Amino acid sequence: MVLVSLLAAVTLAVQSISALAIPPLEAPAVRREWTSLTLAARKEYINAVLCLNSKPSIIPAGQIPGALNRRDDFTAVHINQTFGVHLDAVFLGWHRNFLYLYETALRDECGYTGYQPYWDWSKSVNNISAYPLFDGSEYSIGGDGLYDPSTGAYDLGPYHFDHGAGGGCVTSGPFTQLELHLGPIPISALFTQTLPSNWTLRNNHCLRRDFNVPVAQRFSNGTAVAHLLDAPDIGEFQSRMSGVGNAPPGPHTAGHLQIGMDMFDVFSSPNDPAFFFHHSNVDRMWTIWQARDPQNRQFALNGTTVNYDPAGAPIADLYTEENWGVLGQPKPMLELMSNRMFDFNFVYEDMQA
Repeated sequence: MVLVSLLAAVTLAVQSISALAIPPLEAPAVRREWTSLTLAARKEYINAVLCLNSKPSIIPAGQIPGALNRRDDFTAVHINQTFGVHLDAVFLGWHRNFLYLYETALRDECGYTGYQPYWDWSKSVNNISAYPLFDGSEYSIGGDGLYDPSTGAYDLGPYHFDHGAGGGCVTSGPFTQLELHLGPIPISALFTQTLPSNWTLRNNHCLRRDFNVPVAQRFSNGTAVAHLLDAPDIGEFQSRMSGVGNAPPGPHTAGHLQIGMDMFDVFSSPNDPAFFFHHSNVDRMWTIWQARDPQNRQFALNGTTVNYDPAGAPIADLYTEENWGVLGQPKPMLELMSNRMFDFNFVYEDMQA
């Protein structure tokens, strides 16, 4: 476990900024909570997602036959990178840029004029279906899945959760006709560190959800968020964010689990548009936590570049280079550590400077 010293980080940052001749920052973009948006703004976002879904994949022909459109590109890259960007030191930074690339695609390719909204988990803990992001209206990203009694329970280490009220295809909202082409991939692949040989092939299926209010109430409430933000160092913050080993699910894991089905597929979860709202709030948590003690937290890293930080895995540092395949250019971790440096210039609405 390694904590990068502030002095080394700042020296490297200054050298890099000087070399790149980065201009002074303009006013930052503001990412807003979904319920803060007007109905027109919500509709604009939904239409941009549908637009991205209609555009052809840019993955070279034959590499991933199941990637048919631009949304599939994001799912494919996430699947392909999963073993190196979860439950390790690069999880937060890698997903920060993944989210930024998706936001940029919505804006540059589909004319969206806003920025990626976030889902404040605390607003939906007692009734996910009543929260405007998931209420099934035309101004939402759809509701729960059709009830499927065959849906199994969820087991995470010593924790057992009954399935929720859905399990089948989403039947309300603007994404009822959304056809997914990649996944699902069994969670067992996470432990064998081996993807199924046929993961690149087309597998048409609907968007499925299984809302689970008990999970939300227990692991996404205000107390859980406060516990996360009270973490004394980056190692503990990472652990509390996801939950590892026999620890209870953290807010990150709980967000995926309470939506369920496609969102709970650790590999292909970007299939569900909810993924990007959830990870916008994950990034918001990291940004808030960093801002509480920037001197010690802005460039703090802890762990390796492999899931679960196994012994002998490469230790991550600010020079560690991450990549996003066809979605964007490789970047060192240094460029992913601040929401106001390098390519990033955004804030969240409740922490505007």
